[in-house]
Amino acid sequence: MNDFLLDKIIAAQHAFLSCHDTKSLITTTSHFLSQSLQPDDILFCIEGDQFRCLAQHKAGKPIHHLDCSKTNLDSASNNDISSEKLWSLAKQEKQLSPYLPITYLQINDADNKKQDWYCLKLQMKNKKGIFIFLRSPSNEIIEFWKNDPLPSALMMQFFHLFQKLRLNSYCNVQLTNRDKKEALYLQKIQQQQEFSSKILKLQEITQELISSSSLDNLYKNSVEALRTILGFDRTGLILVDQNQQLIYFTYGTDIEGKTIDESTLIYDIEALPEQVQHAVLHTEKRIEVINNTALYDVDKVVGIGWNAIVILRDGDNLIGWISIDNLLNHRPLLSYEKELLTLYSSMLSTAIIQKREESNIKLLHSSALQLSHQVTELDICKTAVEITRKKLRIDRAAIFLSYDNGKTIFGTFGTDASGQLTDESKFHEPLSKHSLLTLAKSMPHQLTFEASAPLYENGKVVGHGWNAALLLHTQEQVIGFLVIDNLINKRSLTSQTEDLLTLFVSNLAEIITRKRAEESVYRFNNELENLVEKRTSELARVNDKLEESNRKLEQLSLVDSLTGIANRRHFDKNYKKEWAKACRNNQNLSAVMLDIDYFKAYNDHYGHQLGDQCLKDVANIVQQHFRRADELVARYGGEEFIILLTHSTPEQVKKRVQGAIDELYTININHRESPLQRVTLSAGIATLNIHKRMLPATLIKWADEALYQAKSEGRNKVVHKGYEHINSL
Repeated sequence: MNDFLLDKIIAAQHAFLSCHDTKSLITTTSHFLSQSLQPDDILFCIEGDQFRCLAQHKAGKPIHHLDCSKTNLDSASNNDISSEKLWSLAKQEKQLSPYLPITYLQINDADNKKQDWYCLKLQMKNKKGIFIFLRSPSNEIIEFWKNDPLPSALMMQFFHLFQKLRLNSYCNVQLTNRDKKEALYLQKIQQQQEFSSKILKLQEITQELISSSSLDNLYKNSVEALRTILGFDRTGLILVDQNQQLIYFTYGTDIEGKTIDESTLIYDIEALPEQVQHAVLHTEKRIEVINNTALYDVDKVVGIGWNAIVILRDGDNLIGWISIDNLLNHRPLLSYEKELLTLYSSMLSTAIIQKREESNIKLLHSSALQLSHQVTELDICKTAVEITRKKLRIDRAAIFLSYDNGKTIFGTFGTDASGQLTDESKFHEPLSKHSLLTLAKSMPHQLTFEASAPLYENGKVVGHGWNAALLLHTQEQVIGFLVIDNLINKRSLTSQTEDLLTLFVSNLAEIITRKRAEESVYRFNNELENLVEKRTSELARVNDKLEESNRKLEQLSLVDSLTGIANRRHFDKNYKKEWAKACRNNQNLSAVMLDIDYFKAYNDHYGHQLGDQCLKDVANIVQQHFRRADELVARYGGEEFIILLTHSTPEQVKKRVQGAIDELYTININHRESPLQRVTLSAGIATLNIHKRMLPATLIKWADEALYQAKSEGRNKVVHKGYEHINSL
């Protein structure tokens, strides 16, 4: 062996020691073979069902590692030498050297040119062999290799070192795979723990969403919960109106991760990307993830990343979706998070449906209560307009009423161009045949809608937008109309709001009908009360007249029609009362009986007319002498008079009676048939201290006896029973 080859072998052995993997070992060996044998081509192959080429090193070019790929040797060699020919070379058992497992084969290429190929077979029992193919090496160096054991020893050293490094590599791969599996297992456990933790948080979110104070608050909370509790970057809630093919934004997230109100954003559903349209409209998916897509802030591209569409459904009905992206932290969407978002989709869908129903019921109930508490029909309309604007979020609203089944409409309250409530009660006109209200009248259970229409105020166009009307009616008649538009904020009319308006109008019509009935009953009751009051007043006047007549009749029944003083009936009634009173108080009671002397002769002589006048004159004189409140002068019958006195002594009574007799005597009423030639009076007085054992007739009897005595004693005198007679003048 020459010194050159020996140096190369020693250098290769030292280089082997610094090799840490099979690639560096093959590279070192290939350089040694290139320098020592100077072949045109070197192929390193490993045994298998077919050749697997490890590396190829052509003369003058860098070595090319093929990593055990199933490379076709024909293309690898670029000499049109088939793998079958090389394989047959490798299978030859005849070796050229007793030290080195090398074989030779002369092969014709595609051009029928002869090529010299050598094959080094490095192999151990039960081990896959390494085959090194050499094309056209130096024949001189080959001869040295055949007869020297050192190259053989070096190649076996290569082979053993190759097996060792390959085994180490395999072990390292296995360890790495094991570590990867362990890491993946730990990652899976961690994700499961995170999933379980977030499931619990999801339950908390569910309770918070269900307990939201309003539907709008629920929308906002649903967006913020995904960020603050579940840890996603940017989130937004979009709702869908399938009837109108529109999408409505609610709340979203800006590029700084803060919640923003996006309720003014409305788009046609056809404007959605094709993949999103397909997912939400034509599949039953709950989540759709779009990777490597543009991320937007409103209409401006702000980055690229994944966008997850978490679809909200109510059975077959599409509610909307939650849009999530990774603009801020650029982290991937994990598989367990997709499962979490699928659960969130079902939960949020249920919460929205429940809150919508609850919100609608609360709104309708509170509105009905508020309307029912109004005093008048106009108050109801005013409140209804305010509810429509503030609670139903309609820009402008007005209510028109009708009292002739829709032939004429009367204004109540409306809204001006600035959104302020206006009094329109002076407005009234016949219903136009071609108006929106006429169309609404023909469609009593639907909202009548004009998409692009001029909008008016006081007969002037103030803008354009949609205009709608709903009929207020009962089964029997038209009550009025609710008219709405979107002049101010240009909001679209969602199907949800349309349904709510229909229910609200139904309640409003019922309340107005009830109020009309109440007002009708109230007017009827007022009319009835006025009529009753009038009749009662008339009856009272009649009763007063009747009472007055009765009083007069009573008075007439107690007054002597000729003389104008009390009659016998009046006396008897008063006598019973005064007798009972005197009995209770043990008092004196006096009775005076008076009689006109010779009155029959007077009447016969002068006639009844003068007789009646005489009675009047006598009654007047007696009445003038007894005018006290507790004294009564009455005509007792014919020409007899009687006086009833209380609280008077016998002397006082007698003196006063004598005064009356004397006055009559002085007047000198001519009476030719009387011995005294004038009209005179005789009187009998009885005074008793009344007690219960006495009979009421006693006093009258005694007075009558005293009168009889006075007449017996010559007339024109007073006799007091128990006292001696007092002569008159």
